[in-house]
Amino acid sequence: MNSVDYKINLNKESNRFDRFEQKQKNKRVMAIGFYFLIIMVVAALAIIKSYQTQRVIDGYQAELDYIIEEIKNLKTSAEYLSPEDIFALTELATTRLTWTEKFNVLGKILPKDVAITDLTYDQHISTLSIKGISKVKADTKDLDLVVSIINLIKANENFYSDFVDVRFSSSTRLKYHDQEIIEFEIACIVG
Repeated sequence: MNSVDYKINLNKESNRFDRFEQKQKNKRVMAIGFYFLIIMVVAALAIIKSYQTQRVIDGYQAELDYIIEEIKNLKTSAEYLSPEDIFALTELATTRLTWTEKFNVLGKILPKDVAITDLTYDQHISTLSIKGISKVKADTKDLDLVVSIINLIKANENFYSDFVDVRFSSSTRLKYHDQEIIEFEIACIVG
């Protein structure tokens, strides 16, 4: 007779449990691998970002070094203007007298018969000396003529604005080729 052998697996439940455990193990490995992959991607992005930031910083540092070098070169050159130079120029521009403007105004306010013979500025006493001559008028005294010129100068704000005072210095009556003239000197004191 032929015998038929049947195999009965008594560990059938055990195989199912092993397969379940194997699936769980595979899921854990996949989850750990996925987390590891995410960590690697984040780390790679952080490294790339830090590299780009470092390049930007290096670019700014190179630009700063260039600017510092340019400043050093400018400071050593003759074209450099320090803040002190700029403040000194500003003060000079606001406090200086513009003599050409003053002399132009003086020429316009003086009478036609008065001629300026000498303009001298003494820095030590800050005084502008105006010497001039004028014809002698029969009805005017010598001192009255000079005082009238001083009054004309004081009355004109464009000329008188930078002076503290305008004073009579001297006058002399001279005879030149049968004509009498008055030679005078006026002192304009700079304030």
